[in-house]
Amino acid sequence: MDVLAVKEFTDLMKIDRSRFVVTAARLGVYRPAEHIDNPRTLDPKPANPKERDADFDAWVLPDDPLLKVDPDTSMKRYIQRSVEVMAAGLESAVNGGPGSTDGLRDMGAALHILEDFFAHSNFAELSLIKLGHERILPWTSAADCKHRLPLVTGTFGGSDIIASLAEPLGRILFSTDEKPFEAIKAGERYERDQIIQIVLGEHPDPRLLAGYEAFLEARDQWASQPYSEQVEQFYAFIGTPGRLLGNAFGVVMQSLAIWLGNSVDDLQTLLDEDPNSSGSTDPSHSQLAKDHAQHPLHVLAATLARKAVLQVGQAVLGQWHGKEGAEHPVQVATRFFTHPMDCDWQDSIVREWAEANPEQVERATLKSELDQSRIQLQRSAQKDLQRFSQDGSDFLDVFFESVSLADLWARITGK
Repeated sequence: MDVLAVKEFTDLMKIDRSRFVVTAARLGVYRPAEHIDNPRTLDPKPANPKERDADFDAWVLPDDPLLKVDPDTSMKRYIQRSVEVMAAGLESAVNGGPGSTDGLRDMGAALHILEDFFAHSNFAELSLIKLGHERILPWTSAADCKHRLPLVTGTFGGSDIIASLAEPLGRILFSTDEKPFEAIKAGERYERDQIIQIVLGEHPDPRLLAGYEAFLEARDQWASQPYSEQVEQFYAFIGTPGRLLGNAFGVVMQSLAIWLGNSVDDLQTLLDEDPNSSGSTDPSHSQLAKDHAQHPLHVLAATLARKAVLQVGQAVLGQWHGKEGAEHPVQVATRFFTHPMDCDWQDSIVREWAEANPEQVERATLKSELDQSRIQLQRSAQKDLQRFSQDGSDFLDVFFESVSLADLWARITGK
């Protein structure tokens, strides 16, 4: 994550690198409440996640009261945990002031929860239904609550995690952008090197990391030689999605692909369930998520989130500047976590959008089309995985069957 952050926030890193280092404490672990995900767990492994890291939440099993719909609010009870996490982040931002790096980071995490309330819940769908678009799919069955159709969010699984990481990692490891020539420096470890070292370090076969580090040592020795042509040829090799890099990372990605493949049956059972008619109030993340432009309600959800974030951001500024009568951002943000039937701030936005986008409204009524969008996104993630493992030479053979440095170089360059 630190390597990805350096690439994404180059200007910030130049200001003061130490303030923006991604440490284990700052990054933390995955906690559903921080993303307003449904915490329902079908396959609790390991039995006690806190043994792996004390910061993990305990598993929330299917019979847990947190997964129930509150009869008064018509919302899933676990959503309140996200509200509390968001409130703590906004408090930190207010108390830390605009000069606090940690406070600003907490503010970003808090606003992430607020944004996900619209992107990863059925708030937009229920808002359209409220205004008379009754054919809109709510992605939940009816429940014993005041408004019959509850506000819910999606469960987040392993395939979603891989899809989230494959694309940014692929940009670094397999970038096809044309770059000016720059001679490799002995001892230098570039973004691709760092990513591969980190991932191979997690692999159960220690030979992979040992092999890649042998490659880096060989590269250092060649880079230190005063033969510019050889160095330039070597850079041309590693500056493109070369055979060796593709295969090194491909070894790990293949194991991830196998793991994903072994989970297909369970995942498919979950994804094939239609919460609109099955009696379930636990849709999957991919059924609800509107992050991608292909989703018919993507723009509507983004518009609602933008309005909410603007109001909360203005409230934070009011506190920082000591504006008289300024409402606390926690109060402002918390009000948005309401079933659409119990608030009206969004009505005019939703009505205007629906009138201007009848074709998107119609698409949101068609399960076949929404399923097709989900399938396309899943296929895209699978293609990202396959990209990592496409290659023509075996990683281990390159390093462990080489009899000398010259032999290794010949294997790498094909000369």
